Amino acid sequence: MPMQRWLLLDDSASDGPLNMAVDGLLLERAGADGALPVLRLYSFDPPAITIGWHQDPARALDLGAVRADGLDVARRVTGGRALLHDGEVTYCVAAPLSGHFAGSLQETFRALAGAVSSALRSLGVDARVSAGRRVPGPGGAAPPCLASAGRHEITARGRKIAGSAQRRTRRSFVQHGSILLEPGSERIARYLRSGPLDLSSSVTSVAGETGGPADRIAVRRALVGAFGELFGSPPAAFRLGEEEMRTARSRAGGLRIAGPAAQGEEV
Repeated sequence: MPMQRWLLLDDSASDGPLNMAVDGLLLERAGADGALPVLRLYSFDPPAITIGWHQDPARALDLGAVRADGLDVARRVTGGRALLHDGEVTYCVAAPLSGHFAGSLQETFRALAGAVSSALRSLGVDARVSAGRRVPGPGGAAPPCLASAGRHEITARGRKIAGSAQRRTRRSFVQHGSILLEPGSERIARYLRSGPLDLSSSVTSVAGETGGPADRIAVRRALVGAFGELFGSPPAAFRLGEEEMRTARSRAGGLRIAGPAAQGEEV
């Protein structure tokens, strides 16, 4: 595959609704003529729950417990199930369906999983790309995102360390995923309506695999290096313009399902 120009948005931490609004905006940009692939690296501050585009939050989550703990719930542009973003590095790839990503959905998942697993291996994590194995939740219900690794998600010693979800349009796609740096995200079990669930045996983290504190900056650098290998070139730095950020902020409110700013509202 020949070299391809690509952009790096090395972003700061934001709240859940704004993060999801920015990812949605990047999907739109990727469908424009001449658009280049963008890798966005970011985190959540404060921690937040995101739900899949088609999930019913009232059926998936105990919103009373969510509000009692002051957490935001935001809707993702991608599918999948509820996930608590806490103690992680999050990545987003938004790109045209051309060049390195001209293939099928599975080929795109495979390429991105290869880059993420390569980055983790460079940090001493025995990261593997999962062949996919879903386990049922309580009573046969759909399991939470962290309960098992889907196809092309990342495991270490058989436990999930990075998850992902993708959405495609006619001309572009966006995939975002969470790389677990330290314990925290497994607390999603507290907020699920599906009943008590112990995720300790199905989830791990960079800290848990390396035996020391996870270095967020080192993980980001490793991801940039791995994506540089994927594209065959270093990235160009990229920022969204002020008008685009105003658009993202205006959309963020519409993606907030529950949280501190929505206390007392009906969902």
